[in-house]
Formats: sequence, structure tokens, C-alpha cells
Amino acid sequence: MTLLLSFYSSSGIVFAADSAITQSDANEAMRKDKQQKLLKVSTVGINGAIVGFFGLAVVGTDPMDKWLARKLGAWPGGRTAGELGDYLRDELSREVPDVHRLNNASGFHIGTFERRGELAVPVMQYVANVYHLDMDTGVYSDFREYRSEENFPSHPDPGSSWTGYPANQLRHHLREFERGHGFPYWFRNGDLAFSARPWEGIRDAVNSLRGDLRHRGLKAPEDLRLWNALAKTIVTTVGDLYGILGTQGAPLIEGPYVTESLAWP
Repeated sequence: MTLLLSFYSSSGIVFAADSAITQSDANEAMRKDKQQKLLKVSTVGINGAIVGFFGLAVVGTDPMDKWLARKLGAWPGGRTAGELGDYLRDELSREVPDVHRLNNASGFHIGTFERRGELAVPVMQYVANVYHLDMDTGVYSDFREYRSEENFPSHPDPGSSWTGYPANQLRHHLREFERGHGFPYWFRNGDLAFSARPWEGIRDAVNSLRGDLRHRGLKAPEDLRLWNALAKTIVTTVGDLYGILGTQGAPLIEGPYVTESLAWP
């Protein structure tokens, strides 16, 4: 499986991921060749884009990272995350057999900065075949056709949309979110049945420490370097716990752990 984490902060965008690829049979997971789950695209947005994948590890006979790199190289181009997301949606729909699409969660996070009017705005485009996630168990279900939709600043769920804030105030409100929660606004996919609980424990610990021990100089990170470090710490800690607690074959989350980031233009 995977842990794919995307941070949207007042300093910029950070993606973090593991590198594990496993194949499961009825009894245990078997380790396969590791893959590069984060790729950068220079032609999208103001200062490039980050693409991260989760779930499906092979398309046809190609490892997903090689398939994705080939598709990005063949992309006819466009400046927006939405255009890239729609392209990848269509390519997945064309090449992933129904037997895989209807039984396995898979998709992409695409992060970039775009001009909306005169302003730079962070954008998260989500491409996936998942239509339900059980928030208590972390189990995906209801796999259907691939869809491509913006999840930040707009979102299909109005309650999760940030479009109520004027674009020129978006960075300010992200900073206020960080100060209130000790974390940036975030998205995650992968093996959530395991990873969600340690992730939430780390999040709560960070928030508690900076609040309770503020007098000792603790505070939420305020620059992209530290958000990078925190994102990598999360995926590393979750992966290490998987290695310690796992009893059925190869860990589903495992290093090397990598990050990619885009500074606010």
C-alpha cells in the first residue's frame, strides 16, 4: 500500500510518501521492488507541480512510477492541475482493467500554485476511483470510474471548501489554521486502516506540546523547511511502527521516505 501525505501551508505545499510496494496473497504481504511515489512536473502552474500516487502499483506491465513518468512525458501540456488531472484520469480509465479498477483503491494527488486573477493560489487536484472511506476503520470501498476534481481551495463538499475566503486572504487563513491546530491543512491516502491512528496521535501530540509548553519556546513550524521535516517525520514514524507491529509479511509502509515541496511564489 502507501502513505501519501499532502500539506497545504502558508509557506507552501509539501508532499511526503514512502516507497513500499507489496503484493498480497491470502496469508501475507510480499515485498516487491520499491517505487518513486512523488514526481515533479515543470510545465504546470507557476513554479511546477508535484504528483503523488497511492494504491495501484502496476498498470499493464509497467510499474506505476514508470507508467506515470511515461504519461507525464507524453502529456501534450497545459498550465493547470485540473487539465493534468483530467488527462491522468482518462489515461487510467483507458488502461486499468475493470478487474483492478473495481477492486483496488488508486489515484493521485496533484499539487501546484496557479494564478487566479492576479494572485498565486495553492491548488490540490484529486484523481481517484474511491467513492467511500469509512472514517472509523480507514477502509476504502465503492470503487467506480476514475474522477478528477479540485479538493483545494474548492471542494465537492461545500463544508470542506475554502472558496468562502477571498483569494487575497487565503494565505492568512492558512496561517491562522496552522496557529490554531499546530498543523497545516492536509490530505492523506494509502493504508489508512493502520496509518490514521499513529498520524492522529502525532498531530495531537504536536498540538498539545506547543500549547502546553509555549512558555518553553515551542510553536508550530513557520517555514517550508520545518513543514518538510514534520511531514517526513510522520511518514517515517508510521512506517517504523508498521515494521515493529506487523506480523504478516513485508510492511505495507516502508522507506526510503521522501518529500517534495513548492514554495509560495
